[in-house]
Amino acid sequence: MTDSKLVDSSVWIAYLVNRSFKEVFESDEPIFLSVLSLFEIKKILEKQGVDSEKIAKGVAFIKKRSFLVNVDANLSEFAADISIQHKLPALDALIYASALKNNAVLITLDNDFRGLKNVVVLD
Repeated sequence: MTDSKLVDSSVWIAYLVNRSFKEVFESDEPIFLSVLSLFEIKKILEKQGVDSEKIAKGVAFIKKRSFLVNVDANLSEFAADISIQHKLPALDALIYASALKNNAVLITLDNDFRGLKNVVVLD
């Protein structure tokens, strides 16, 4: 395992909405975030009717606190192999591949990742 972590959108949303999992975010450990998770976070918060100002502040905090991981051709091809091997949906495979390529543990609430190497599914 590694000290670095890539935090999935589910954990970020729980933190922004309910201040859950403070221990994940209120440390000095590096946090990675897939740009795809940034998309998910904003979309889900908007669908939940969260105030646009609160969303903007949350997204600004996320960007300040995280090292953003972009999707490129190599990551996409790696994620395709992961998707097939682990039967993950495309977005989940891209997020998991982002964690693996950055030697980070994926921190998530999503049970689709349960049992995969270098993943912590929070309860």
